[in-house]
Amino acid sequence: RELVAALLPGSNGASQDRRVNGDGDVVPQVAERSGGNPLFAEEMVNRLLEEETADAEALPRTVQSLLAARLDSLDRLERRLLQSASVVGQTFWEGALATTASEEGLDLGRTLANLEEKDLLVPSAVSRLAGEQEYAFKHVLIRDVAYSMLPKSVRCRKHVEVAEFIRERAGERSDGVIGLVAEHFARAAALGYEAGLDSDSLSELQAQALEALEAAGDAAAVLYSNAEAFDRYTAALELSDSLDPAVVARIGEKQGDVALRVGRVDSAVAVWERCLAYHREQEDLARVADLHRKIGAALWHKGERRASIDNYQRGIDLLKDGPPCIELVRLYEEAASLYMHTGDNMLAIYASEKALRLAERLDEARAASRAHGIFGRVFGRIGDSEKARENLERSVALARESDRAEAVRALLTLGYHLEVSEADYEGAAAAYREALEIAQEVGDLPSQVELHASLGQLAVDSADWEEVERATDESARLAEREGLHGKLCFPDLMRGVLAWRDGDWDEAARYFRRAHELGEQVGRSEVAFSALHWLAITLRESGDLAGAETELSRALDICERAGLIAQSVEAISARAVVLALSGRTEQASASAEEAERLAGRLHYPVGEAAMAEAAGATAEDPDEAANRMEQARAKWVELGRPLDAARCLTVRGRLLVDSAPEAAGEVLDEAAAEYERLGAPALASRAREVVRA
Repeated sequence: RELVAALLPGSNGASQDRRVNGDGDVVPQVAERSGGNPLFAEEMVNRLLEEETADAEALPRTVQSLLAARLDSLDRLERRLLQSASVVGQTFWEGALATTASEEGLDLGRTLANLEEKDLLVPSAVSRLAGEQEYAFKHVLIRDVAYSMLPKSVRCRKHVEVAEFIRERAGERSDGVIGLVAEHFARAAALGYEAGLDSDSLSELQAQALEALEAAGDAAAVLYSNAEAFDRYTAALELSDSLDPAVVARIGEKQGDVALRVGRVDSAVAVWERCLAYHREQEDLARVADLHRKIGAALWHKGERRASIDNYQRGIDLLKDGPPCIELVRLYEEAASLYMHTGDNMLAIYASEKALRLAERLDEARAASRAHGIFGRVFGRIGDSEKARENLERSVALARESDRAEAVRALLTLGYHLEVSEADYEGAAAAYREALEIAQEVGDLPSQVELHASLGQLAVDSADWEEVERATDESARLAEREGLHGKLCFPDLMRGVLAWRDGDWDEAARYFRRAHELGEQVGRSEVAFSALHWLAITLRESGDLAGAETELSRALDICERAGLIAQSVEAISARAVVLALSGRTEQASASAEEAERLAGRLHYPVGEAAMAEAAGATAEDPDEAANRMEQARAKWVELGRPLDAARCLTVRGRLLVDSAPEAAGEVLDEAAAEYERLGAPALASRAREVVRA
């Protein structure tokens, strides 16, 4: 009632009293009829004022019919202009109405001002098209009603006019508005079909819509706007039942690319198999082979390694005896990567060599960069850090020369090697940061998800929890916003670490299990291993030593399957500690000896520190145990991993609880103080609980 009274113009004397207080007052009538809808109330008042009446009972009973009646009462030229504006959308540009103004012979600026005065339009402060005044309808329902008053054939024609206007005015910035252009052409094509447009005109219109929708899908895909890209490609394929099969195959393949990116693996495979059937009929061997590569990659994401390898081999067999081509290079590269992940290092090197020779013959620096990257990963896994770094740095150099997006991949791979194999955390951070900067410049969102998480993991090592939280939040935000389901394994791993720091063992375990499951699904063996390793640490902290041993056994299975020699040293060492805490000294010693033998095969700083910790936990002589554990602690400190150093104190203290409780208390108090200093009070409390127990 206050709103309606405020909207009605004031007057003097009895008239004002009657409007506000009288028994026949229009204010309560309008308030009641509007049903509490402010727009309805406002439009009722506008209608009463325009009709110069106080009879609210004569007004239409729905907001749509009220708006329709109000628009009908407008001057014909005003109504025509408003209807034309409605075709553009909830917001529109003055220039988009120039054709209507010319056809009707009206003063465009004056008519827009009139509609603004009548509270139907409002000017916008900014515009999506440079040099164009932008307006908006006062409410979306006003736009909808105006739009519904136009015949479908007229809407069809005007959508085409709007699309052409936007494209013309955007000029060189057309990529930024291609989505709008596509929407208008697609809507025009649908309306043309519904309005019974003649077949030639409809075919021409559908061709324009197809071109615009595919271009919009391509633009969205480049920016990793995956949901939008998928919708554009889908809309293009649904334009007509009589699309050229070649067009269906081309757009369908792109649709599959986007589907895989957002984790819809089965959908991607189904689309690609239809495309495969078409290209097989056309005897286009290069496309058939490339689709086998894509299907192989999708099956690898699902964990179907045998079927994945089979598809890669089919593609290679189709092209290996023909002339060199980039499709064959990609097949060898991805097959090499798959072999590397499954632990078949010799086959990985063989396939990489094939890819590298072909890439050099084709003068494909980008492809050569990837081959060197795989060489580097393999050499890193087998402990040859010198050859690993040489190849990875060569990979980065070639990528920088050829493709900034490829440089992101190369730097990410180099950073991972420096972090995991050499414990060069400063070098790893520099590589990750450079890669992240480039990824942000080129719009590579999937890589940004991984890079933020990688920087977060480095922050965990140094106990920089503010940076861990920032990196985790950013990684998760990007993955969830873009629908990158498979990439969620990275932020989930970090979320688990944060829950572990807070002492929320159940929540930490939930995140680690989910990260492991996703890592296995998408073929990220290193992530799957890390998730199980952290899960074992969490279970050990919560007192579930049997569960911790089980998860470490599963982690070692991944190491064996994927050839993760360095990580296996860490897992075997952790198992030795768990067995020692369980009182199974003989088995614990055997695991510690196994870790020491394996660590001797390669230079792996983290493995050496973990192995020293295992030796300290399993040594029978108390003095030797104390010395070995102190050596392990010193190694962790030297590596810049204070949390691991503090863990050495908790392990030592827990092992002394029964035999030397006073000494155990001193060690655990020291561990608690260290955890407090490192910003992990829950872990400090856990150490003190052991003392009290």
